[in-house]
Amino acid sequence: MRTVPVLLSLALLAGVAACADDPIDDLFTPAPTGCFIGEGAEQVHLTAEQTYHAATIAAVGQRDGMDERAVAVAVATAMQESELVNVDYGDHDSLGLFQQRPSSGWGTEEEILDPVYASFKFYEKLRRIDGWQEMEIGDAAQAVQVSAYPDAYAQWESDALAIAAVFAGGAEAGMTCIASNGEDSVDAQALAEAHAHQWGTDATVEDLTIAIETDGDSGWNRAAWAVAKSYEFGIASVEFGGMRWEPGEEGWAAPDSEAAEVTESATSDSTVFITLIAPE
Repeated sequence: MRTVPVLLSLALLAGVAACADDPIDDLFTPAPTGCFIGEGAEQVHLTAEQTYHAATIAAVGQRDGMDERAVAVAVATAMQESELVNVDYGDHDSLGLFQQRPSSGWGTEEEILDPVYASFKFYEKLRRIDGWQEMEIGDAAQAVQVSAYPDAYAQWESDALAIAAVFAGGAEAGMTCIASNGEDSVDAQALAEAHAHQWGTDATVEDLTIAIETDGDSGWNRAAWAVAKSYEFGIASVEFGGMRWEPGEEGWAAPDSEAAEVTESATSDSTVFITLIAPE
């Protein structure tokens, strides 16, 4: 088990940007990257890779009937254990997002390095713990992990709750991602299959557009999931609930009212529309 560094907040980036009063300073002010979750002083900044894995953890939890608080426990655990990175190393034979050990019965190395399987196994053990719902986030994480450092998980509670609110709590337009990793797939069928694997429900594919039907309550959770998947997929836009997201610093916004076709998709409160970037 290892301690991870504190994640950067948007406030820090804003403070740096505030110093850029002239074009010369602009040259030395780094452009924001990654993803921003929540609002105000409590906003959490993650890398695109971390956000990608957080979205997977949340999707698997909801697929398996776990609630927002369970997702927060799982995210806090992964933040402590691996910095939300699917690492292929760790203490002894620990691996993956949750540093699970093949020798302790968590699964094979290949299984543990599958974030969907690893998340499933975490929730499987969590639901067997009596009274976990009433525990503090860190205590519930420790009950699953049985770490030599039982107090280490508590430091991630506020960040994990903010992340869970966006990916499992229905927070409207609660997160945005600035840029992807530059190596993006534009395979719409592959993205639909990823959704089915993680959420347990199918999506409809037509050319470069994926349509995900929701029950309404989970709509914004799935829209946030789609934005997070821009780490791997070349996503041109995500539309839901009268809002449209595109990569960049603008985040979610109401679509151009003159673009009738786009507006019709974006106003849906029951379907998330994901459009991939057209290949050149």
